[in-house]
Amino acid sequence: MNNNLLIFYIIGVTSVLISAVGAYRMGPRAHLRYVRRVCLGLIVLSGYLFLAQYFKYQSLHVFVDFTHWMQLVYQITQTGLPLSPNSEFLSPGTLNYFSVHFVPLIYVVAALFKLISRPETVMVFNVVVMISSALPLYKLARRMNHTHAFAVCMAALLLWYPTFQYITLYEFEMLRFSIPVLLWMLYFFETRRSAPYVFFVLLAVLVREEVGLTVGMFGVYAWFHQKRRFDGMMALILGFGGFVLITSALMPALRGGEYIHVAGGAFSQFGNSPAEILWSAISHPFVTIKAMLEITKIANVFMLGLPLLFIPLAAPSVLVTAVNIGVGLLSDVPFYISYMLYYIAPSVPFIFYALLKAWPKIEARFHSYGATNALVAAVVMSNIVFGPSPLSLQFWFKQIRPAPFRTEDFHWSVYRVTNHHRAIDDVATLIPDSAIVSAPQFLHPRLFKKRGILVFPALQSKDGKWQAQYVLLDTSNNGLKSESPAFVQPAAMAVVRGEGKWDLVKNHDAYELYRRVSDL
Repeated sequence: MNNNLLIFYIIGVTSVLISAVGAYRMGPRAHLRYVRRVCLGLIVLSGYLFLAQYFKYQSLHVFVDFTHWMQLVYQITQTGLPLSPNSEFLSPGTLNYFSVHFVPLIYVVAALFKLISRPETVMVFNVVVMISSALPLYKLARRMNHTHAFAVCMAALLLWYPTFQYITLYEFEMLRFSIPVLLWMLYFFETRRSAPYVFFVLLAVLVREEVGLTVGMFGVYAWFHQKRRFDGMMALILGFGGFVLITSALMPALRGGEYIHVAGGAFSQFGNSPAEILWSAISHPFVTIKAMLEITKIANVFMLGLPLLFIPLAAPSVLVTAVNIGVGLLSDVPFYISYMLYYIAPSVPFIFYALLKAWPKIEARFHSYGATNALVAAVVMSNIVFGPSPLSLQFWFKQIRPAPFRTEDFHWSVYRVTNHHRAIDDVATLIPDSAIVSAPQFLHPRLFKKRGILVFPALQSKDGKWQAQYVLLDTSNNGLKSESPAFVQPAAMAVVRGEGKWDLVKNHDAYELYRRVSDL
């Protein structure tokens, strides 16, 4: 962490704490109904999430991750199978994407995409399902004997919790949907309705393979702390058992070659398989502690608690997050524990669940209205300083960035759509759907219906079996800076122009489309 970023975080954390103290001191003078109106307003304003994702797509500021999932749902609608040619190009043997991540619920997205085959369908699904997380949290709060006004505020705070917004706005993936599913699981656990509870336990395991670890950890909590033997046993069996079955049997069976989990490389000092990583972490405690106490990782964990004033730490249920957060702390790279990325999604429901569990202790010690005011102020100020929304500093001031983003950007300028952005479709439609294309990352979302897409300057798959028939370039690089991974060096473009193997098909508004000469 560089000095400027450190100073930014010191000032930001101080601002959050000061705003919380100031709001608390207002106490009874700020009647709860006014706070409730603020929270209702925040719920309505959360609709910006769709607009942000839509305009980023239109301005070519979404990249290969969005394309990857668009290609997957498109392939399902065409073949019925979860095929990912782009994944196969990068890692031979992974054509069946369920061998990379086990995400059977993607078929729900594909069914909607079959009805309306547009990228906006996926965006709407994403935002609607994510915002719907507020409903089970509201019902959960009411079930736990909190007032209607407080429950409304909890729903609003979830939607404006910086981590929740970063997860929702990140291009697309399936792990984020563990948030609404796990919140419904918790609601039915609290209402003691076994059938829907078990259904959502199973559904959570099917969101993505690693969610089973968090579900299993909840089973430990339900069995030993809540003394709910049946509910705990079901979560333990389906959670831990499901994780083992999926990662040790189903995913390897679907892999067209040697199986190593896609995340295995992030734990290289401990091993490749889950069993190796677990045993190595236990048998080498000093190496484990050193890996987990890296300053950037600890700072990210701190940022998960700051917006909620660390209140969840007062409830034992927060320990359910230990597996998800612990895996992130063990990894070789800090982004698995980043409060700005989706890897932490399974922890979010339990952070808010712990907040609800701990709140009676807060009310017993502090003024109820004042404490609620402080919590609302802390979340809103956290979003202003550290969040991605139009309320945030980084939205208005380009020089303010709460992380050294390389591709992600939340400044208002990335949502501006120009004639250059609109012109891409005129060029992309000239490429047959049966062709393999090499293109910069930011052009991939417009090419998901093609046979496959390589990241330029790659012109063939890793194993050499597949070659690009077309190359699509943007000589303006869509305004990206050279340090961006999506930036294409001019020298790489010059190779295509000068080697004589490519024929220029179209040159329009800084876009250049080439076709391999041998295919003419």
